[in-house]
Amino acid sequence: MSQFIFGIFGGTALLMYGVDLMGDGLERMSGSMMKKFLQKVTGKLWKAFLVGIFLTALVQSSTAISVLSVGFVNSGILELPQAIGIIYGANIGTTITAQFMALSFSFNLVKLALPIIAAGFVLHTFFNQDKFKNIGQAVMGIGFMLLGLTILNQGIPFMQENATIRGFFEHYASNIFIGILLGIVTTALVHSSAATVGIVMLLGSAGLLNLTSAIALMFGDNIGTSVTALLASTRGNTNAKRTAWGHALHNIIGVLLVLPFLPLFTRFIEYFTQVTQGSTDIQLQIANSHTLFNIIVALVFLPMNNYFVKLLTTIVKDRKAPQLQREVYIDPLLLDTPSAALDAARKEVRRALITDGDMLKRTLEDLAANGKDAAPLIRGNLSTMNHLQRDLTNYMVQLSQNALTAQDSTMLPGIIKAASYLERIAEHTSHLYTLQISRAERELLFTPEALAELKDLGKHLDEMIRLTRCNLESYGEDCHNEVKTLDLAMDTLTAKYSENHVRRLENGQCSIEASLIYLEMLPVMERIGSYLYKISRLCKYELNGLPAPTT
Repeated sequence: MSQFIFGIFGGTALLMYGVDLMGDGLERMSGSMMKKFLQKVTGKLWKAFLVGIFLTALVQSSTAISVLSVGFVNSGILELPQAIGIIYGANIGTTITAQFMALSFSFNLVKLALPIIAAGFVLHTFFNQDKFKNIGQAVMGIGFMLLGLTILNQGIPFMQENATIRGFFEHYASNIFIGILLGIVTTALVHSSAATVGIVMLLGSAGLLNLTSAIALMFGDNIGTSVTALLASTRGNTNAKRTAWGHALHNIIGVLLVLPFLPLFTRFIEYFTQVTQGSTDIQLQIANSHTLFNIIVALVFLPMNNYFVKLLTTIVKDRKAPQLQREVYIDPLLLDTPSAALDAARKEVRRALITDGDMLKRTLEDLAANGKDAAPLIRGNLSTMNHLQRDLTNYMVQLSQNALTAQDSTMLPGIIKAASYLERIAEHTSHLYTLQISRAERELLFTPEALAELKDLGKHLDEMIRLTRCNLESYGEDCHNEVKTLDLAMDTLTAKYSENHVRRLENGQCSIEASLIYLEMLPVMERIGSYLYKISRLCKYELNGLPAPTT
């Protein structure tokens, strides 16, 4: 008895560990591809649906894809209809693992578990390239999954002979509604429908479950897999909650639609397996029921997606957005996919640069008019930038706890530097505005020549911001060289304009009080230009995943 219990727990643990290890390896191997595919899902619903199938088949975790979709919606990278389309596809893509497990029994692949683990270990340990390490991890995951199934399979004879266990499955698990509930609870606890479907296959092959009972458990598995995304959405915005509820309701409504036709669906699965695979093997039938159920439900929902999205917007009401947003793109849900998290952080940096640009623009407008109307805006944006710099840094620290590729490891400190530079630009702009407030309150006037010089420097900074924004979106060597040229021009012009103003002061064209403010403004604007150049240089190297040359 003790050996059976240890085998059940140990085999289940190995099965779950194998599924997770395989999924993590595949996700790391295809993380950048996932990011690119998910970000290009715009417009057509069918495109999102196919991407959901492909990506989930690749990483073998509908939960991971669903949580990532919630994170992207929360960050504003994906829109709700596209995210729901991805989830339709993800439910289909995740069934590939169940099909593989069924075939592994049919072709006796479980006997190769140990050699597969050994092969994965060699790839993971003795190769330095991240690609081979990730492949090795995924292969080891497959091996551990097969080893777990082997150990669980060894306990089947005991379960067949034990009257208590047989009685439980005959009287309780055979009840459709209890079966669905068991599936929900089990999958919610282990966060893997593939692992629970694998166990259902073993129980079916032992004769402890018939196909109808196995399908009921599979229905519960489908609902249970949405629990993780629901829990993750509690930290998200309204659209993130709608995406998570979309995943849950899609699965619940799908079960409710098929449940009245369960006997007919069971006969269809038996017929389909016999015709396509020439087999009456219940493990193949369970795997096919998992796949076909999700295909059928997706085909029902796709034409009605707009109505489904309206239902979600009705269930999850809009919340009033805060006036000032510290961050828009970075989200904790993206941390498990480093390439997506870094891309979101880079978007946040670009958004922060736009905020800095707006602060500088309003400062220069009030400087030209000798006003101070933008003071509340400048203070608010400075506070936002201070918080954003802290939040971005903390986000990168959290991300550093994950396994990162060499390219990602280079980008991470680049994001931290960029956030620091942007905060310094905001601080200098605020200082520039403080000087302008002092000038306005004391009614000090600048000469037309001084105002023209400040306007010229402002134009240089505005162009540097525009070019740096372009580099943050997509780096261009010509843009960077132009930023470098403008930075050098800022140095030259600042020195020149400082000398010009000293001559004006000597000639009595301006007051000493106004001159002190003007001469303090010049180096502040020069430092803003210097930080913009530093950000552009980060775009060339660190933010592009390339180590910067030591100078």
